[in-house]
Amino acid sequence: MNRKLLFALIGFLVFVTGCASSAKAPPDPSVQRLQAQKGYDELDREMNNNGALDMESPATAPVTASTNPTMVNNQPAMVRQQQPAIVKDYEGPKPTLMVLPATKAKEAQDLIVIQNEPSSKAMMEAINAFLTQKHYEVKSLEGQGALDELIQMQQEIAGDEEDFSYLASLALGADIYLTFSGSVQGDMVVAEINAYETATARLLGSQTSEVKNNSGPNANLRALSQSAARKAMPGLEKKILAYWSADQKNGVQYKAVIKIKGSYSNTQIEDVHESVLSTLKTIFNKVSVNVMTSKTMDLIIYADPQKYADSHEVYSAIRNSLKSVASISKTNISRKLLLMDLQ
Repeated sequence: MNRKLLFALIGFLVFVTGCASSAKAPPDPSVQRLQAQKGYDELDREMNNNGALDMESPATAPVTASTNPTMVNNQPAMVRQQQPAIVKDYEGPKPTLMVLPATKAKEAQDLIVIQNEPSSKAMMEAINAFLTQKHYEVKSLEGQGALDELIQMQQEIAGDEEDFSYLASLALGADIYLTFSGSVQGDMVVAEINAYETATARLLGSQTSEVKNNSGPNANLRALSQSAARKAMPGLEKKILAYWSADQKNGVQYKAVIKIKGSYSNTQIEDVHESVLSTLKTIFNKVSVNVMTSKTMDLIIYADPQKYADSHEVYSAIRNSLKSVASISKTNISRKLLLMDLQ
């Protein structure tokens, strides 16, 4: 009985061994993924318990809130760039301008000769082109008629005055006049342009620019002079408009020259001066005195353009307001200048 049991047991073992040696069924992928995840989790727990691994490469710095406002967690942030302030162009009425060479001509005729000299003419053309492109009204000292007005102006207002640029701007009614000069300094061509208020001859601003002469003695100086002048104009224009915008708050400026006719005592002259000034200050925004003598009152009048549209209306206001003081008559009126006699 025991022999039979032994043979049965041996047969069973052989059967089991044969089954084990047969081909294995392919593993279940889901089981493999589960086992791998368990392994990763175990590794993570071990690293958390033991601290970070000591690697040869530099350790990564801990992630903290950056003090740089343009970084978030050490990553570039999407920052809205601040848009620059929009500076609008000046939109009010622009001044009337005049461009002349910077020179102390001894005669009015000399000024026209100088401005027609090739290098001066080249710079003037460049400046005038810039101004007309910006829609300025530009006065020009051309022709015998303009020359005659200038000569008369010198005789009536200036006597021995030799600043013909100033006289020309008064004669032709420019609000502001520009004077220019050019020079060659080494390998640079330099342009200097000044702007003056006509009624007072006050300097409003200066601008100097230079361009390099890369062609040596064969350079086209005319073209270089024009280039230097054009380069200077944008900066000077900003200064002019800044003055013009601020000064318009006081009113439009007019130069008023009153010649006192007749014989008066010193006391009477004082009375005339005081009466004229006090009266004009009541009807205009502001009145400034350039010169007062026994024969002449040279004034700057700031008139409200809403009340007085032009120099003729300003003259009428002066004449009517001074009727109780003296008789006023005009001798010459231009856009910026009033020449009057008082008697």
